[in-house]
Amino acid sequence: MMTLSNPSRWPRSTTRASRPRRPSWCGSRCGMAGLETRPEAVAEERAAMTKDPTKGTEGASEGAVSHLYGNRARLKPRALSLLGATTWAADLSPCLDRPYLVKGWLDQSALSVLYGPSNSGKSFLALDLAHHVAKGRSWGNRRVNKGRVLYIAAEGGGGFANRVAALDEPEFFVLSIPVTLTGPDSAAAPLTEVLQHLAAVGGAGFDMIVIDTMARVMGGRDENAAPDIADLVRNLDLIRRVTGAHVMLVHHTGKDTGRGARGHSSLRAAIDTEIELSRDDLGQITAEVTKQRDGPTGYRFCYQLRQVELGLDQDGDPVTTCLVDPAVPAEAGRAGVSEAARKALSLLNRLIEERGEAHRKPQYPSHAGVSFDLWRDACMTEGELSSSENRDTRKRAFNRCREELETAREIVVRDDLVWVVQ
Repeated sequence: MMTLSNPSRWPRSTTRASRPRRPSWCGSRCGMAGLETRPEAVAEERAAMTKDPTKGTEGASEGAVSHLYGNRARLKPRALSLLGATTWAADLSPCLDRPYLVKGWLDQSALSVLYGPSNSGKSFLALDLAHHVAKGRSWGNRRVNKGRVLYIAAEGGGGFANRVAALDEPEFFVLSIPVTLTGPDSAAAPLTEVLQHLAAVGGAGFDMIVIDTMARVMGGRDENAAPDIADLVRNLDLIRRVTGAHVMLVHHTGKDTGRGARGHSSLRAAIDTEIELSRDDLGQITAEVTKQRDGPTGYRFCYQLRQVELGLDQDGDPVTTCLVDPAVPAEAGRAGVSEAARKALSLLNRLIEERGEAHRKPQYPSHAGVSFDLWRDACMTEGELSSSENRDTRKRAFNRCREELETAREIVVRDDLVWVVQ
């Protein structure tokens, strides 16, 4: 039996080359990378061994042939799959590119929870995220990889349809009936069948599934009970495993908002990403990444809910809903930045969310920006930077705001384009 020395006892001066190396018999993987580990391949290998187990191994020692082929071929398929996934540690390479939907916020194929107290705009933000992923638009000045989205509006109702109607040309699917994702009546398996069918018809699989809300898919089970949460997570894992999609749960806080999301703590342990919402007295809402399994936390996105009118009801009264409007956090502005400048920056954020594009030139920032003229005109017409009706006065007010923001390094202006500094 080969015994490796304890790495913790190696002298500090020991070089990588002089440390114990991978055993010569294990290839680049203990499971022999490049050799098939599928059951049918193993069966073929065993059949070949009955004919001539040393064929093609001329020059190898009898022990090596036995170890590489004889012992390996006797493994059962499940053990063989474990062997194939066993890697020599020194051969591991760093993962520099994490596949993401929203960079720094949502990874591909992950499980996330977006939660907050009542009236914190949870569903509006989840819908906004889904819309941006489906359109492939930057969100919160973060890069977004375009993907196919299913939004499960388990709470249903006409209110959700109104929220979708306010979006500009939405490009995602909506399932607007309650589904159960726990217990013997779980709809997880039928749901994956529907998703696979839609993928086959549409020629593309799903990348994001939003479940709004978690309480409505529990099927009467207890969200404070570990076995019921474990059952829910198993079904969500099934959906992720079959579809490869990111699954987001929209959830609530308990009575004590300081204790995090409602329910058993095992839910937080199971998820990859947690996003917490909080609302201040002025109506500004902050979304913050409070857990990220393999990345940094603390990213924030501040927004307000902007009311929009959809039309009139049968009595002639306006029917309204809300859209997410990116805002500038009160503490974000550096010293000396005026309230007018913050309004101009908030409007720029909104324009980038709605119409921003990345411009691939070495001298430009890599994230999305917009036309400087577009920003200036919007500020002069709706930015409320000045109470004067005089165009020249408004223009001077805008120029002061621009100068403040550039001095504070909140924005970058190059050629005829403008960006928010990330």
